[in-house]
Amino acid sequence: MTAAGPGKSPGQAAYGLHWFRRDLRVAGNPALRWAWSQHGGRVLGIFCFDAQFLARPDFSADRFAFFLATLKELRDELRACGGDLWVADRVPLDAFASLVQKLDDAGIRRPATVTFNRDYEPFARRRDEAVTTLLRDSLGIPVHTESDHLLIEPEELRKETAGKNDTHYFQVYSAFARRWFELLGSARVRARVAAQEQGLAYLERPERQRRGHGNDSLATPFALTWPALFFNDAHAHAHAAPPEDHLDRFIAANAPRVRVPLPPAGSGAALQRLKTFAAQHLSSYKVERDLPGIDATSRLSIYLKNGSFTAAQVIAHLKLGDATFGEGSGRSSFLREIVWREFYTHVLWHRPDVETRAFLPQFRDLAWENRPDWFEAWKAGRTGYPIVDAGMRQLAETGWMHNRVRMIVASFLTKDLLIDWRWGERYFMERLLDGDLAPNNGGWQWAASTGCDPQPYFRIFNPTLQSKRFDPAGGYLRQFLPERRTDDDRNIHQPRTPIVEHAIQKEKALALYRGQGQAKQGG
Repeated sequence: MTAAGPGKSPGQAAYGLHWFRRDLRVAGNPALRWAWSQHGGRVLGIFCFDAQFLARPDFSADRFAFFLATLKELRDELRACGGDLWVADRVPLDAFASLVQKLDDAGIRRPATVTFNRDYEPFARRRDEAVTTLLRDSLGIPVHTESDHLLIEPEELRKETAGKNDTHYFQVYSAFARRWFELLGSARVRARVAAQEQGLAYLERPERQRRGHGNDSLATPFALTWPALFFNDAHAHAHAAPPEDHLDRFIAANAPRVRVPLPPAGSGAALQRLKTFAAQHLSSYKVERDLPGIDATSRLSIYLKNGSFTAAQVIAHLKLGDATFGEGSGRSSFLREIVWREFYTHVLWHRPDVETRAFLPQFRDLAWENRPDWFEAWKAGRTGYPIVDAGMRQLAETGWMHNRVRMIVASFLTKDLLIDWRWGERYFMERLLDGDLAPNNGGWQWAASTGCDPQPYFRIFNPTLQSKRFDPAGGYLRQFLPERRTDDDRNIHQPRTPIVEHAIQKEKALALYRGQGQAKQGG
C-alpha cells in the first residue's frame, strides 16, 4: 500500500473515486482495479441515484429492491475490506459538483482520478458524456474508463466489408455470433477473460477472509474511507463532515412496495448460482433450457444486469474460452444465449431509436387493436390459454419468467391479441427482476417481428401446441394454475373459455402485417 508520506495527512495523499453503475462488485472490476493500482488502494466508491431513472414509467419497485440489496452487499464488502461507498441522493452531475465543492470548502484535496466502466444504453451514453465533460473540463479531474458490461464492445465487432446500401454492424444474430466466437479466441479478448480469474479466486475465498473477520482475515485491500478522508485531514476545517449516505433510507422507503421474494444478492450469490447450474444442468442445457417445468436455466440474468457478475466471469469460471459457435454441446448452447444479450446491446448502441420504435421501418405504423380489456386479461393470466396464463402468473408471483414462456406470451400479446409490443415490453420492465433494456427490447421486437433478425411475421406460435411440446406432462401449468391441477396430462393444455380464438386471430395478424408491408413497399 502507498503511504501518505512524511508530513502529509491521509486526506492530502492522492486518491481516486470509482463511480459504480452496472458493475456492482469488487471482484474482477476492471476500472476499480485500475484505480486501486494507481492509488495504492486509496479508492472511494460513489453511486448516484438519478431522478430520471426513479421516475421512469416502467420503474419496478421489485427490481429496485434487488438493486438496493446488491448495493448494500457492495457497501458492506467495501467497508469490511478497508474501503467505502457513498450512495448519493442526486443525479451524477450534481453529486460530483457538490462533492468537489465540499472538498474545496474543507481544504481537502480533490480526487486524482475518477474511474467508471462503460455503459451502452442511450441515456447512459448521454449521461456519461456530460459527467466526463464536467470532470475533465470544469473540475480538472482526469477520467479513466474500462470495458466490463460487455465482453466485446460495439466498435470492436463490425463487418469487415459493407456494401453501398449495407450497414457496418451485424443485423442477423447468427452472423454476429459467428464473429463474436471468432473474437473470443483473439489475444485481446482472451486477456479479458483471463483477467477475471483473479477476481474469481477472490470470490472463492471463505467469506470470513474476504470480509476481514476473525483470525482468517487477510490484509485489507483498500486503504481509505469517507470518514477518514474528512476527519483525518489536519488541513480540513473543523466543521468538515463526509457526505450523507442515503442507501438505508432508500431501502426503508421502497421495502413496503416489494411484491415478490428476492433471491440472494451480490457476486458471491451469483457465483454459487452458476456453480449449481453448471453441476446440474450445463451438460443437458441444449435440451432442458426449453422446458419450463424444469429449473434448468442459469437465472444469472438478474446478476448480469447489475454487474455483480459478468459474461467474462461466466466464461472464465466455466472454461468456455475454446467454445465454438457450431458446437452442439450444452456449454456452447449456454454461451450462445449470453451472446444474444451482447447482440441486442450492440443493436441498441448502433440504433438507439429502437428503444421507442420498431427496428424495421415497414412495421412502425402497424394498426394495433390495443384493447385495454384484453391487455388486462393478459397481465392477470386470465386469457384462457394455460401456457400464457401460467407464464403471466409466474411473473406476478416471482418477478421472473422462463425464457421459452416469455416468447410464447409475447407472441400471444402481439399476434393473437394484436396489442402493440411496446405495451408488453413496458409491463415486463415493470415486473421483471432481471428487466434490462437491450435484451427486453430485443426479445419483444423479435416476438413481434418488428426488430433486428426477427421471427418472421408469418410464423405465429400456437400456444396450445407450444404447451404440449415444452411442458408435455403439465408440471409447469399445475405449478401456477391451481384451477387446472386436477386436469389430466392431455386436457390440461386445452384452452378454457379463451378470450380469443387462435386460428381467427392468426389470420387477422397475417393480414395486418401483410397489409402494412405492402403499403410501405408501395409508398
